[in-house]
Amino acid sequence: MNLRILKKLSKRAAPYLPLLGDKREQFPAEWGENYHGLNIWARKHFERTVSVHTDIMREGEMVIAPKCREGSRFPYIKLYPPSHPWPGTIMVGGMSGYYEPEWEEESAWGALHQIVSDRFTDWDAVYREDESAPWLTRRLRTPSDIFAAADEMVRGRVDAEGFLR
Repeated sequence: MNLRILKKLSKRAAPYLPLLGDKREQFPAEWGENYHGLNIWARKHFERTVSVHTDIMREGEMVIAPKCREGSRFPYIKLYPPSHPWPGTIMVGGMSGYYEPEWEEESAWGALHQIVSDRFTDWDAVYREDESAPWLTRRLRTPSDIFAAADEMVRGRVDAEGFLR
């Protein structure tokens, strides 16, 4: 997924969220102000900074040394996945916490994916002896699978355990 696809999926996912019980505030992202909370591995969208050091690195960060900068003051370029969505990406957020409430936000696509995945996960599989982890009761590999499941959830054709009626 890249940031362009995230923006389109978030725009498409936004109308589903109130219908599925997510009452958080929806708003468009601003440049450099919001965090989408997803792993974007399209290298075209990686953020770049110049550096002299290669020893201080964050998780998922790569370092390249282009030949054109061998004699430069900043010989290395650090690449890391973007943490900010494109401007206009639909985000959902709200205050959470009791004693010290904090603002939490995520993209509308991330919120819809989480709601649908939680509904179609058999959490009781953990407690069975034959299973070691929860498993999905439905195929949810592509965005079209997620939106088809969300359509069925909105129409009320899915029960509380995630199975079709």
